Amino acid sequence: MSEIMITKIVFGIFLSIGGVVLIFLAFKIYYKYLIMEKRCVSKTKGIVKKYTLVNYGGVHLPIVYYEVNGQEYKVKGPEYKFVISKSVSTPFSKNAMEYKEKKQNLMINRTVNSLAGVYRNPASELYPINSSIDVFYDPNNPKLAYVLRYCNKKMFFWIMFITGILVLVLDLLILICL
Repeated sequence: MSEIMITKIVFGIFLSIGGVVLIFLAFKIYYKYLIMEKRCVSKTKGIVKKYTLVNYGGVHLPIVYYEVNGQEYKVKGPEYKFVISKSVSTPFSKNAMEYKEKKQNLMINRTVNSLAGVYRNPASELYPINSSIDVFYDPNNPKLAYVLRYCNKKMFFWIMFITGILVLVLDLLILICL
């Protein structure tokens, strides 16, 4: 076997793994957004108990607990398609934050003191601990749910899925044509 053939095989294996991983992640992370809008037709009240440890674009999202048929479930949300954050940091400014929700997006304007800049989580002001909030869930699978409003992230699924398919097709073309 020549060096070129070995290189093609090794490169092809890595490309195949990358394509399969992208397709797997698309289904694991984003597939729920394809089915959630049609299936989540039942509504209940949930209680905000805590916030996520992971920071989503400057926001720790609420974790909402809700009960269906005597069983307790939890869901993260309300989710945002995009968090748009603008920060201004100067040594003599007062720590301040303005935020507004607009069409599944959260816009945050922060003014932070660069010497001692501390700011709060905007979600904790919008959805305080122990506040009640609407949860929409699938009656056949109550674990599938969203909070307050459906967040359309279908495009992320399609971008990741199509990229995975294109990587696999590119891999086949490289192996066949070269």
